[in-house]
Amino acid sequence: MTFIFNALRSLTALTLAAFTAVALAQTNYPSRPIKIVVPYAAGGGADQVTRLMGLRLADRLKQSVVIDNRGGGSNTIGMAMVAKAPADGYTLGLVTPTFLMTQSMMKNHPYDIIKDFSAVAMFGDAPLFLVIPSSLPANNMKEFLQYAKARQGQLNWASGGTTSTQGLAGLMFSSAAGLKTTQIQYKGSSQGMTDLLAGRVQFMFNPLPSIIAHTKSGALKILGVASAERLSAYPEIPVIADTVPGFSTAGWFALVAPAGTPKEIIDRLNREINDIIKTPEVRASMIESGLEPKTMSPAEFEKMMNVDFVKYTKIFAEAGVTPQ
Repeated sequence: MTFIFNALRSLTALTLAAFTAVALAQTNYPSRPIKIVVPYAAGGGADQVTRLMGLRLADRLKQSVVIDNRGGGSNTIGMAMVAKAPADGYTLGLVTPTFLMTQSMMKNHPYDIIKDFSAVAMFGDAPLFLVIPSSLPANNMKEFLQYAKARQGQLNWASGGTTSTQGLAGLMFSSAAGLKTTQIQYKGSSQGMTDLLAGRVQFMFNPLPSIIAHTKSGALKILGVASAERLSAYPEIPVIADTVPGFSTAGWFALVAPAGTPKEIIDRLNREINDIIKTPEVRASMIESGLEPKTMSPAEFEKMMNVDFVKYTKIFAEAGVTPQ
């Protein structure tokens, strides 16, 4: 009996020690650099907004925030790293709607979108803009549609793949507009932008951070925004649906963590990020870059992802898309 009592006491002590260690680690969080995996190539809109938030987060947490670009595999290369990382708050992942699409499109998917991740925080919406090279003889949506319909099957457009927001937007736009076009897939928006600027592809959907410098220089022309309504910061940009009825889509940027990350750490990150987004300078920077700042609690963000995951799964099923 004494042996059993001593064994139970030792086990209890070990359990309490483990819980104390976890609690201490959470209290001292972060005690080393945090890594944010961006499943896109460097230089694109996702990379830019993550670096903006990473710098501010590092200032508030008094710890380095490292951005690790892992493009390719329709986001799955980078997000697989996040899914397999320790659930300790030191590895996070940048996600967009693409994150919720890939499981419907790929066989042998390397992780479960819903079960393997915890929602952390929303950065904001990323309206998509239709852009063309300035060399194309079209200055508005009506002229571009006339140009495209006169060249059915000849126009190419850039995307990060069918499982990207760009890919979904391009397919929906071509279908709604009655155009026969060819999708050219890239590992990241920056590579697609290079070919767009060179005229090797004729149009592309992208968030404003990726295109604003090129539109200001005159290299690209914005024909419209894919949102349902005009943007308050850019009311002069027309809505594509005015010319192509029924067409609208949007993107967003947010953070997730490996499933099982302690709630205290997730809540801390959520508070810090929400406070960053509410600062006037960050809001102004985001709006100027064509983003719509938005804050959510982890529960709100998780609910949104669950709803959108079901929606995208249904869209692909109805379209007859099968995992490849």
